[in-house]
Amino acid sequence: MQIGVDCQLAVGTRRIFVLDGDDIGRMAVQFMLHDEYETHELSSLENAVSKAQEWPPDLVILGEDLWTDPEILESARDAFPGARFLLVGDPDSESARAVLASGMPLIDKPLRLETVRSRVAAALSG
Repeated sequence: MQIGVDCQLAVGTRRIFVLDGDDIGRMAVQFMLHDEYETHELSSLENAVSKAQEWPPDLVILGEDLWTDPEILESARDAFPGARFLLVGDPDSESARAVLASGMPLIDKPLRLETVRSRVAAALSG
């Protein structure tokens, strides 16, 4: 039994894609979520689109290196029309302020287990 794992979530079928070019950040988010959700870590949008053909995600978490490029963010939205989105990054950066102003939710860096899990639960329930 893992400490702090919500058993109701652990038996659910929610699928999350974590897309980030930063291996460490991507693996950290995946590790924080894998006990409660079916979580897949992917390094590129192309890999995620390929995987989504079999199993579409309920939530897509994008690392800062991907969502700061407006074309990649728009492509991700087009590729996963039924998914919700969460971004990971520094909330004090200029690019984050612009995205936050548009209503996109953000998981603040540095990553904390409680913050990541609560933001994901909120994104999936909203």
